[in-house]
Amino acid sequence: MGTWLAALALTGILAPHAPGAQGRKPNIILIYSDDHGWADLGINGSDKDIKTPHLDRLALDGIRFTRGYVTAPQCVPSRAGVMTGRYQQRFGVEDNNKGPLPLAEKTIAERLKAAGYATGMSGKWHLDIAPGKQGDKAHRLMAAHMPHAQGFDEYWRGELRQYHASHDLAGMPLADAPRVVNDGRFRVVVQTEAAQSFINRRKADPGRPWFLYLAWYAPHVPLESPEPWFSRTPGHLPLQRRQALAMIAAMDDGLGRIRRQLKETGQENNTLIFFVGDNGAPLGNAWDGSLNTPLAGQKGMLSEGGIRVPFLAAWPGVLPSGKVFDHPVSSLDIASTSVAAAGLPAEPSLDGVNLLPHLLGEKSSAPHDRLFWRWGSQAAVLEMPYKLVALGDRDRMLFDVSTPQGEHHSRDLSAKHPEIARSLEGKLKAWSKDLNPPGLPNSLDRHHESLFGEHGILKAKASSAVDPARGWLCRNGTLSVGPDGLAVVKDPKANGNNKVFIARAGLDLAGPVVATLRIKAVTGGKASITWRTREESFGAGQVAAFDWPAGAEWREVKVDLPDKNKILHVRIIPPSGAVGAVTESIELRGADGAGKSWKFLRDK
Repeated sequence: MGTWLAALALTGILAPHAPGAQGRKPNIILIYSDDHGWADLGINGSDKDIKTPHLDRLALDGIRFTRGYVTAPQCVPSRAGVMTGRYQQRFGVEDNNKGPLPLAEKTIAERLKAAGYATGMSGKWHLDIAPGKQGDKAHRLMAAHMPHAQGFDEYWRGELRQYHASHDLAGMPLADAPRVVNDGRFRVVVQTEAAQSFINRRKADPGRPWFLYLAWYAPHVPLESPEPWFSRTPGHLPLQRRQALAMIAAMDDGLGRIRRQLKETGQENNTLIFFVGDNGAPLGNAWDGSLNTPLAGQKGMLSEGGIRVPFLAAWPGVLPSGKVFDHPVSSLDIASTSVAAAGLPAEPSLDGVNLLPHLLGEKSSAPHDRLFWRWGSQAAVLEMPYKLVALGDRDRMLFDVSTPQGEHHSRDLSAKHPEIARSLEGKLKAWSKDLNPPGLPNSLDRHHESLFGEHGILKAKASSAVDPARGWLCRNGTLSVGPDGLAVVKDPKANGNNKVFIARAGLDLAGPVVATLRIKAVTGGKASITWRTREESFGAGQVAAFDWPAGAEWREVKVDLPDKNKILHVRIIPPSGAVGAVTESIELRGADGAGKSWKFLRDK
């Protein structure tokens, strides 16, 4: 054992039930960003435009987890998992429509209060939301499940311009808390100030440890262009990308301010900080400007792009600095690690693992044998290097996720390794028996099907007789193929702002690409094609407009997609007000002459 490890052992930090030297337990900060893709951490080296010097410094001062996972690809369940340290499906908070967090579930704050901690939170709580409830009942439910009801002494709960607070930003207690406070400034700035205000108030009791949960509402939509950060972003990028970069830069600066505050008050070496994204970035119409590159998929999917996120930890003087940890870890581990760091006994009900022995070199094994997920009509199990993805009762796909592009239907290994697929499915089923409700999904949600198909992860149908749409999928509507060609009908349940479009992934065509469409409509109008490359995802500069012709005869329309990068994925968006818009054929031809074509016209 090295000198510094021996010293830690003597102080009791490595012991499961003991606090640190002189009886001082560490302060703990958990920072959660929102819809923040894996690519958007500068030190991950995925995108040249992202600049996060303070986050990068945190990684260099501590641990960067290259395979940090959250328990769901969506806000509420991800937060329920990290706050409790338990798979949220155990207590029924499986998706955004299953809140609020039951009061019977203990949060990290409640556990640490038992160890004498002061507790505070700032930003997005979202665990007090009860979808479907209206009026007074909704307000009563929300009030009963706010942070103060689940272990937080002090709080500044809110996302945009209105907050429910226990203290003002000057640190003064508010009478009749939670009190509504309005603040029109950029949300990250306000939420950071609230966090710093909580830290400042700890001066009144310097011997007492504290826990802070800072949940920035960024870069989640609605996007903003906060200054001075927006002006520093590259002007050639799409607006959404520039806004996301600016909002992430504001979070990064906020982290820098908090770390300076800790240093100035002598608390830097006695504070354990976690930084985690709550899920991957959304793409398409809901794009928040963040990127998951090179991971497959997005928010709302149990592919890597939906659940593998920026994940850092630092405890200067205790944890090693500059360590890159490649084993999978989970957001569930934060509660178990915090409990251990606070000197509390191990809690068997927690699903996470105390990471400290693994990070300090006491244990060389991986923290987890496997990780599990169930979300809506999807389920998955990861046992490195293999991940089994189950989509309803339809597909069981096995991927080697040791490479970033491992998840694609052409790389499904279930036929090559059926014994591994069967073993993992058995473990997934066994885990699901203890959930609420138990079992695996028995049907595939249409929206989930379209997401996986659009990203080239869903298996193709066996033949054109089974799949007359030839692998094209529809978002916010349904497809039909008949004697009049490929037709699209908008889903009446779709939000009015959500455009109907057809999409095809897995193209890999050298740009620029020429799209040739044979189309017609009773009434036409303005239409467009948008596309994704490995470098950019459906940005403002990746749109080609064209006119959808009206008339009884088929018309051939050529549309240039001028991107010089390889085009992986296209969406064709017909006119919103068109009547009888149908497609006979689509051809996509790359700059090197390679191409793909599809005919949809069925015989009468």
